Amino acid sequence: MRFRVLGPVRLHPRTPAAAKPRAVLATLLVRGGTVVSSEALIDELWPDEPPRTASSTLHVYVCHVRKALAESGAGRPLVSRAPGYLLHVEAGELDLRLFEELSERGRAEVREERYAAASRTLGQALDLWSGPALSGIPQGVVLRSAATRLEEQRLGVLEQRIGADLKLGRHDELTGELMELAVEHPLRERLHCQLIVALHRSGRASDAVRAYRAVRRSLHEELGIGPGPALTRLHERVLGGAGSGPASGAEHRHGPASRAHRRTA
Repeated sequence: MRFRVLGPVRLHPRTPAAAKPRAVLATLLVRGGTVVSSEALIDELWPDEPPRTASSTLHVYVCHVRKALAESGAGRPLVSRAPGYLLHVEAGELDLRLFEELSERGRAEVREERYAAASRTLGQALDLWSGPALSGIPQGVVLRSAATRLEEQRLGVLEQRIGADLKLGRHDELTGELMELAVEHPLRERLHCQLIVALHRSGRASDAVRAYRAVRRSLHEELGIGPGPALTRLHERVLGGAGSGPASGAEHRHGPASRAHRRTA
């Protein structure tokens, strides 16, 4: 894996030492093999007010990236292409591309109800991460947006992997992980649904009730809304004593609810 952006931005085996050349590299990588204009790179590096020497300084940074690529055995994949630059990345060289490929394969396995395979595949996708995406570099609009999007994708894949594990009856071993995730993401309802399902199936009904009350309180205090339909159904049918039937699908059926229809009185 030559290029890594799912964590600190790295180029194997030699990463540019300075942060701004790494930001140039990262911007070219997240733009997915398309030409990035010099103007866009300048805006990314100096979002407030670029210096008068911005164009020449950008050229220096590009030279630093090219030197690092050459020393890393990548040849000359960074080319000048009007109105800016294009970075060629081969298959298997970028962790982001592999993450996306594994994620799509895992989702297909979930749809096919091949939950053991899905758990392995989605776990492999998550193992590619070594920290917050695109970390260790200054971020302008493009990189901040990409980092936010990638974190959302990571959480979505994590929820899918947990859903597959719940289908495999691994609720006991999931409760600790889910309790930590619920603290880290107090407003992410699907994770809380999965926590409640895991606790309920593990015979921890009182803990499941407390978990529901905690997310309901967080949603009300932070967003002024009540729980969405999936959480509400789970509370009424599972925690209300109707048995474990709804839990078999709640971890997959949860979807975004319109917050406009969930405003609390």
